[in-house]
Amino acid sequence: MLLQQLMLFGQTSGLNINISKSSIYFGGVTDRLQQSILADTGFSIGVFPFRYLGVPLSPHRLLASQYSPLIHKLEAAIQGWLGKHLSYSGRLELIKSVLYGMVQFWVSIFPMSRAVIKQITCLCRNFLWTGDTCKSKSALIVAWKSVCLPKNEGGLGLLDIQVSNNCFIAKHLWNIHLKQDFIWIRWIHHFYLVTHSIWNANAQRTSSPLWKSIILLKNHLVELYGGHQLVNDSMAGWAQQEGGFTPNAYASLRHHGSAVHWDTIVWEQ
Repeated sequence: MLLQQLMLFGQTSGLNINISKSSIYFGGVTDRLQQSILADTGFSIGVFPFRYLGVPLSPHRLLASQYSPLIHKLEAAIQGWLGKHLSYSGRLELIKSVLYGMVQFWVSIFPMSRAVIKQITCLCRNFLWTGDTCKSKSALIVAWKSVCLPKNEGGLGLLDIQVSNNCFIAKHLWNIHLKQDFIWIRWIHHFYLVTHSIWNANAQRTSSPLWKSIILLKNHLVELYGGHQLVNDSMAGWAQQEGGFTPNAYASLRHHGSAVHWDTIVWEQ
């Protein structure tokens, strides 16, 4: 029956399934049913984690070692720029436009661990101040949180990766609160929120890594703003303001410094 459906899909769409390049992944299925499905389809059984669109997918929280494709990609990019006698401003622009472009894709998908974020920050910091990936005391003179401040607050306007990751998780929280009509949100309300709202929900040991991250951020925001209604009001403002939810959330959640009066002179604005 399943094989007939696959054949019908191919005839309708014009897309032929390559059996040798296809795998099937199971969850909560008996061994007997697994064998029946494998026999009908001819697929091989897949093993987690596997890569999809360049990123690893797993039903469990990704280990720091499983972010190695991203780390190696960043290191390879930096190695390709070495020896080109780049100025500070040149290295700054490469971090903003190239390195952070690679990082942003991962940040928008996964709740990233502090260890991974620290490793990425270390690479960017060393490249900015020394032009290399090697650790150096000269790269530790200025706190990275200060470097990530906007230029009018004395920083260089770089992205705080941890805050950016939190902003994408906050958007998941907001969509769950709104009960957006996405399949995965309907599943969350069916599986996690049958008897209570997101604001009363907790994470269990067996909960998914993403759900644990959403609950952890929810609790942090409730404590930060002094109640879930104030969090609601803030997130509603982020969604309604010009620019969209994520940039406005970042502007609110980032580390803030004092305004400086020399930024227009230094940056010739």
